[in-house]
Amino acid sequence: MHQEQPPLEIEPVAAGPRPVRCRLCGRPLTGAASRRSGLGPACDAKLHPAGPDIRTRRHEVEQDALPGL
Repeated sequence: MHQEQPPLEIEPVAAGPRPVRCRLCGRPLTGAASRRSGLGPACDAKLHPAGPDIRTRRHEVEQDALPGL
C-alpha cells in the first residue's frame, strides 16, 4: 500500500556570514564597507572616482601690486 520513502538529504549550512560578491565583477567581498556597498574597492573607484585635490586647482594669477605697498 504505502511505500516508505528514503529520508531527505539536507546539506549542512555553513556557519558564519554568507559570501557576498561584488555587483560589478563578481569577486568575493571581505571588507565590511565593501560588503555594505556591494562593490569592491577597485570597482567602487571605477564607478565613483575621487574628486580632484583642491591643491591641484590652485594657479598663479598675475596682478598689479597694491598701491602704497
